[in-house]
Amino acid sequence: MLTYQIDNPLINCENVLGESPLWDPSRETLFWVDIDLGLLYEYQPSSPNLKVHHIGQKLGCIALTETDNLLLATEFGFAFYRPGDPTPANFMDVIPHGVGSMFNDGKVSPDGEFWVGSKGPRRTSTLYRLSCDLTCSIILDGISISNGIGWSLDGKFFYHTDSLDHAIYRYSLQGSEPTRKELFYTPPLGTPDGLTIDSDGNLWVAIWDGGRVVQLSPEGKEIAQILLPVSRPTSVTFGGPDLRTLYITSASVDLPEDEKSAQPYAGALFSMRMDVVGLPVNRFILRAVPTNK
Repeated sequence: MLTYQIDNPLINCENVLGESPLWDPSRETLFWVDIDLGLLYEYQPSSPNLKVHHIGQKLGCIALTETDNLLLATEFGFAFYRPGDPTPANFMDVIPHGVGSMFNDGKVSPDGEFWVGSKGPRRTSTLYRLSCDLTCSIILDGISISNGIGWSLDGKFFYHTDSLDHAIYRYSLQGSEPTRKELFYTPPLGTPDGLTIDSDGNLWVAIWDGGRVVQLSPEGKEIAQILLPVSRPTSVTFGGPDLRTLYITSASVDLPEDEKSAQPYAGALFSMRMDVVGLPVNRFILRAVPTNK
């Protein structure tokens, strides 16, 4: 297996729970979030300035749309937000307050819908779909910590991570509906977290408490790994004008004090130039006008 190593961060942003990195080619900007602090980060490689936007609530993940607005999966619902505007209000609440669950990772599907999972008590979480007409439906339930998701290039399979199971599952697709669940990958150490897929159909997966990112073949075999100076990488995405830069978010949340001292870059953003090319992320397609509540 091919092994790379990153020793230093791109930005030591000291995230508590960095997540959901997303490259916007129209802005030539990398976005990512700090879930627990409700922060949206905005980084342009051509500029030395790092912008931080306070969303005013916890922020699970983000998606691009066909406009300047980002689509946010906040703690309990959905909001549209243009970076720099006042803090947004949810146009829809989905998860009831007080049940111990919140939105976590998500991605836009090839047909322009936003698939977002929740995390909460074991087997109480759900994978939701926000459709283009702003209706929300349940795709999968009985999940614990819904995390990285993706679609195979041929449209036959859907990949979904349940981090409490320490596993990525693969579902056959009938149209856009996942069926026939099978175990796809379990790491020997740590827990799979966020993932992305490259232009060859291989998966790149952050391994929480494993200190690495792994490249998996479409059959689930480890092809390569990137070793990191932090134990809790959280998610990955390809970016840059040529989609050859792999960006990696990480977390410092719940690290014991001795591990924090040994990992001064915990919560930093990392990057590495790769020989492989990523895929542009899908954009949410809106076919209705939201009404803020």
